[in-house]
Amino acid sequence: MKSLDNEEPGHVVAPKKVAAMSATLASRTSKDMVPYAAVAGSLGALARRVMEAGKELHIILAGCNTIGLVSHLSSFTPEAARQHVWVICTNEVWPSDLAPMLWHHYATLVNKGDLSEFRHATRTLLGEYTEHYQRQRIEDDSLREARAGRPTGGIHESLANAARCDRLDKVRIVAGGAAEVALM
Repeated sequence: MKSLDNEEPGHVVAPKKVAAMSATLASRTSKDMVPYAAVAGSLGALARRVMEAGKELHIILAGCNTIGLVSHLSSFTPEAARQHVWVICTNEVWPSDLAPMLWHHYATLVNKGDLSEFRHATRTLLGEYTEHYQRQRIEDDSLREARAGRPTGGIHESLANAARCDRLDKVRIVAGGAAEVALM
């Protein structure tokens, strides 16, 4: 098999190497955690460059409980750049199939400096999906364990209550370093 440079089209990986990599991946039983500071440091540097280019940066953190990254993002983003950064995150453990709903309306409804149409449409979409999700009666042990002994933040009234969206300069960091981000 001819070895090609990564920049050439048609890069080929030997079947034995693919099989070995697949076996390694299949044997994994947990994720490698990337420290929030590492992610926030890279995004903060990107925010500075975006601001210098006269643009806005929209960060969609679509996973579960991604609000934990926001306080780190705030501290790693230069103060002058924060007004050019929008962050969309969640403050709950929620079903993985909801992640695409956070960016579903993104391309058509985001306007520079104003995400109000996007926020409204996304909140409506999540609200409409809530009843369907509840009818599924999905039993997920990891969700049950994560929520044990704590309120669900209204997620059962509307899944939109777990989605947050605001400009980074408007995010409030409270005692203990937790971020308060406005509802979607």
